[in-house]
Amino acid sequence: MSPLRGAADRPRGALLVREAIVTAQRMDAAVVQALVEPLAKDDLAAMESGGMHHIATLAYLERAATRECRPLPPAHSEIRISPWDGRQRDMLESLLSMTYVDSLDCPGLAELRSTRDILDGHLSTGVLDSRLWLLLEWRGETVGACFISEIPSSRCMELVYFGLIPRARGIGLGRVLLDHALALLKSDLRGPVALACDERNTPAMRLYASRGFAPRLRRAALVCKVATARQSPH
Repeated sequence: MSPLRGAADRPRGALLVREAIVTAQRMDAAVVQALVEPLAKDDLAAMESGGMHHIATLAYLERAATRECRPLPPAHSEIRISPWDGRQRDMLESLLSMTYVDSLDCPGLAELRSTRDILDGHLSTGVLDSRLWLLLEWRGETVGACFISEIPSSRCMELVYFGLIPRARGIGLGRVLLDHALALLKSDLRGPVALACDERNTPAMRLYASRGFAPRLRRAALVCKVATARQSPH
């Protein structure tokens, strides 16, 4: 949306947002999403008046390409990290669904879209390199995922998704998986590594900071489930 120039523009902005949501519904979309500068109060107000809901403030973090990686821990008999086999799509969708349970990263967002749609979005982000789509197996069970793709337009590598199922959290497995991914990138790095994280996700923010990721910018994330668009005022 074009930046608004003051409170007087809010009603017109809200009207545009409502029309965009209704148009998306006619196109059979499931969700409308927006990212807005958190200090742009008029833009935020127009978005929310138009039917969008503020679900999180995202921190965009970046790790310099030249930063050293931590040494990998010794091999552990209970842990195995390997690339995702693209033929195992059903397995990956099931894993992703489990990682969304009690997630602190934009909680509730995954419920607005099917896991199949979410995975399609991840697959279409940048240039897929199957070597950098990693799965973490612990005690014979796949419990975590880390997807990294190249974004040529931004000249960076993006951590597209990072998540663990509930019983695998808080015991150090996230550190092992992230360190493994960064070590892989060290020999094949095509720019800095970037990611977005819900600022309220304290464990993840702490992990990323410990691995050299620093804040670059912030954005307010807003969504609207298009199925309810007809209920919005016109």
